[in-house]
Amino acid sequence: MKSLVAMWLLFTSAVCQAQQEALRDVQIVEFGVFSMIDSGGYVGAPNVIAGKSHAGTEASLIESTTDIHAAIGTSFGIRVKFIGEPDGATIPCTAKCLHPKFTDPTSRRSSEVEQWDNVGTIGSAGYIGYTFDNSWELVPGQWTIQIFVGSKLRAEKAFKVIVSGNAG
Repeated sequence: MKSLVAMWLLFTSAVCQAQQEALRDVQIVEFGVFSMIDSGGYVGAPNVIAGKSHAGTEASLIESTTDIHAAIGTSFGIRVKFIGEPDGATIPCTAKCLHPKFTDPTSRRSSEVEQWDNVGTIGSAGYIGYTFDNSWELVPGQWTIQIFVGSKLRAEKAFKVIVSGNAG
């Protein structure tokens, strides 16, 4: 029985190691302002208090830039590609959007980070981004989108959000 348990532990350890080695890199292939093609691409996470976080491949790059002119309906973010083996394997990941503090006037909840779980697919590119849905979200400053696999930061892009006039 001891050898069976030892073999099982060795097997599960090897499987876990193989799964960890499947992903070599997460590369940013596009960034900037996007047009959302499919509203079904919205991913609502319980801790996203504002806007909509978007994940998937149904987004089209409008302009490659890190300067985001904030307006209701503006979507910005990154398209990332998961590199490794085998093609088609899914990799659980976490997306974060770090931003200047804003407060939802209805719930009175304040936030400086939005976070949601996602899944990447090796060999495919997917969009991760943020859309401004409310005027109180239009906060100027640095906004950063990050992708974590486990606890390791694998991709990150900073954007300068610009608010002009009475947008906020």
